[in-house]
Amino acid sequence: MPASKLPDRQTMYKALVARDSTFEGIFITAVKTTGIFCRPGCTARAPKLENIEFYSTAKEALAHGYRPCKVCRPMEQSGEPPAWLRSILDEIDKDPSLRLKDYQIRDRGIDPARIRRWFKKNHGMTFQAYLRARRLNEAFGRIRHSSRVTEPAFESGYDSLSGFNEAFKKTTGFVPSKSGQNNLITITRILSPLGPLFAGATDEGICLLEFSDRRMLETQIKRL
Repeated sequence: MPASKLPDRQTMYKALVARDSTFEGIFITAVKTTGIFCRPGCTARAPKLENIEFYSTAKEALAHGYRPCKVCRPMEQSGEPPAWLRSILDEIDKDPSLRLKDYQIRDRGIDPARIRRWFKKNHGMTFQAYLRARRLNEAFGRIRHSSRVTEPAFESGYDSLSGFNEAFKKTTGFVPSKSGQNNLITITRILSPLGPLFAGATDEGICLLEFSDRRMLETQIKRL
């Protein structure tokens, strides 16, 4: 976005002080006294207005000699998993049936409370709810193609078929034995310059593309 199309300085400064993340993608704040540039929602202490330069992109701030903030990491896309989380997400991708207790998460060098907070903020669910959803999704695929319920149920970590059936129905809306007659929408999270969005697909193709924070997107569009 050209500098001439940026919101006025007072509006951007007010957003910076309020740590308003709905301005994500609208402007970058560069601080003259520190040589650092930040996102609008950065949690670091807001500098004085006279010490700030505003840019449209991180690229512009870099071109003017500023370096990225280590708190808000403006060079990363909004919603991108942080480095401390990537290894455990890669582990889950390799084995969706993985079950992790709090002590096992700590053994991987991650605070369970920290991972819960990240998942609630970025996915609207707890980490354990995410793990359950991945296991049930994996079980659905196996049941649908084999018509057998027992093995996928126990391999998903459930102690009884009744417990598995109840959890499966609560998540999908139908019992496991009906898997061959139904479709699930597989959801993946995609990062974009305007923020994270969800893409959903069935065997027939893509059926959903929606930003995870529609309020933020609508606010940005109005300002462009």
